[in-house]
Amino acid sequence: MTMFIDREDEIQKLERWDGDVALIFGRRRVGKTRLIKEFIQGKNALYLLCADKGSKYNLRNFSQIISEKYGVPGLRFDSFKEMFQFLADQETEVICIDEFGYLVKSGVVPEFQEIIDEVLEQKLILCGSNVSTMKSEITGYDSPTYGRMDLIKKINPLKFKDVLEWFPGIGMEEGVMLYGATGGVPRYLEFFDGKNVKEEIREKMIDPDLMLYRDTKLLLQEEMPEPTRYYLILESIARGKNSLTEIANYSKIDRNQIPYYLNTLKDLGFVKHEKPLLAKKRGVYGMTDNYMKFWFRFISPFYEEIDSEDLRNAKKNFDKEFNTYLGEVFEEVCREMIKETEMIDYTQMRRWWYKDKEIDITAVKEDEKEIFLGECKWSDDVDADRIVSKLKEKANHLRWNKKDRKENYLVFARSFDERTERAECFDLEDLKALCGR
Repeated sequence: MTMFIDREDEIQKLERWDGDVALIFGRRRVGKTRLIKEFIQGKNALYLLCADKGSKYNLRNFSQIISEKYGVPGLRFDSFKEMFQFLADQETEVICIDEFGYLVKSGVVPEFQEIIDEVLEQKLILCGSNVSTMKSEITGYDSPTYGRMDLIKKINPLKFKDVLEWFPGIGMEEGVMLYGATGGVPRYLEFFDGKNVKEEIREKMIDPDLMLYRDTKLLLQEEMPEPTRYYLILESIARGKNSLTEIANYSKIDRNQIPYYLNTLKDLGFVKHEKPLLAKKRGVYGMTDNYMKFWFRFISPFYEEIDSEDLRNAKKNFDKEFNTYLGEVFEEVCREMIKETEMIDYTQMRRWWYKDKEIDITAVKEDEKEIFLGECKWSDDVDADRIVSKLKEKANHLRWNKKDRKENYLVFARSFDERTERAECFDLEDLKALCGR
């Protein structure tokens, strides 16, 4: 069995859950099933896994499982309500229905409303991967089960520090690489040993026989009713088309329809909408899922070639561009380090940009008119003093409390040639210490 890392918050919330029905959801491969199985370990529980084969098939399969578990031969339930009526007389503490979205597609939600209201005697956990379906069909205002979930928990990928915990002997640089390729998705991390990481990524991500090569397409096909449209939108964002107009022009989808698809992608955790900190201008769209970001950067342009086992161009592109890509990942890691530690005291933090000026990290402590300006350099032998001078120049265009604010500077780098007293400086070894490594 694979490692179980950093789900303390989720487990604790389930342990403290004092209601009847919980909804657990999140993108595929993120570890929802493992979380549920960890929670029910040692409990008198019934675990049922749905198949994408309709309600009759699942009811027949559940009947057989329940018949064997409770020692009652020949059970054959005619409805899920009848199944729960039988279970109401059993001593089971928790009933878990995994991949419940497959049953939702079969139209069972009204029946489950009756089950919850009239029959249910145990705790019930419903788990599913299709985020938009689970939210609209189960928790949406028009859903028969609206208001009946006592706990609703979205399961997100692991954080950067958790990737380091997954591979105890790994270095910080290799951790950034793996986080940039897998996005902290547990199922993808299982493919790696954490040794000679760059070569591992090169060989395993660009391999037509492995899930890592195909999974973006599979995810979109399984989760979306119109996967081609979502694919085009993600591809446009990956290619730097970040505004609604640019996305519409690239994808050839009506601009008025784009927000619907983007909202679904945001719910899934694939896309984010970002505005410059302290600015009122319209924001831009970016990809939050590093696995998909990697996939569209290094696999999608060569998909057909890789599929025909011609890997030359894909690997050549990887060798040329991977280090540049890691610069973006490093920015994300630095922002996570600020959020996860007490490095600085702030009330808001985001990127900031204005015309051709951009600051990687801008954080403010509004009540004290204090601002933190940070630059992230995925480079060695960085001259921190020179970076601070550039930050000061960019900050002249940032108008927030310009006359009486207190400016602080942060510089992050793989390593420094010269540090400076004008800024707090963090190299990979400093960040490693902040991670408790």
